[in-house]
Amino acid sequence: MREWVDTETNEDARALDRSMWDIVGSEQPDGTFIAKAAGPAPEDSEFWYAALNRIKDDPDQRYNMARRHLPLPAAWREMALALRMKIRQARKTRSGYEPELRQLHSLAAMSSYADYGVLQRVPYARLAALSLSYDVVGCDRLTLLRSTDCKWMRELWGEPRSHSTAAELYKEMLEADVRRIEADKNDEQRELTDRLFNHEFGTTADASSSSAPPPPRRRRGILGWIFGR
Repeated sequence: MREWVDTETNEDARALDRSMWDIVGSEQPDGTFIAKAAGPAPEDSEFWYAALNRIKDDPDQRYNMARRHLPLPAAWREMALALRMKIRQARKTRSGYEPELRQLHSLAAMSSYADYGVLQRVPYARLAALSLSYDVVGCDRLTLLRSTDCKWMRELWGEPRSHSTAAELYKEMLEADVRRIEADKNDEQRELTDRLFNHEFGTTADASSSSAPPPPRRRRGILGWIFGR
């Protein structure tokens, strides 16, 4: 299964996103044309979140499964929950938990760059390379974190110099990403429209050479194709 955490370039992220959400059409035996997207990759032929619910009491399995489905919003939340489980267990046994807390902060900082509509088209490698340490970005404005998370961080690391988000710290980069993604999606929308239109009006070479033109047909909108209307 291709994963977002393996993406290194804009094109990597775009290709992965399109493999999930591009609309693909197929004609049914009754002539109905159905268009749908593949969606997130399944876990053993099952929707990933349903599969995760069966192993949610195991923080390591929960973390790893959720990580495979980043940057879906639920995946960030599930990874954070898994790390909190490990931190609480460590606190009860008076064991060290700083690595897990740093992972939690890193997740929260990266997820603060943008919402899913943008993150899905931004390569993980580029986000992971940003300077988003606790001292740089703080914790109070990272929406993935809870007040208890910030309390733990202050206990270990003190008060940060400031509190911000990745979106604010890398505003120009984000603006460039948004422009690029909007342009790509506009191109993809035109591509989809052309593909559906050609399916409706496409003719074979024999038909195109016929002296009698085909009767005019009413063009359906995209929603008509998607929902079979």
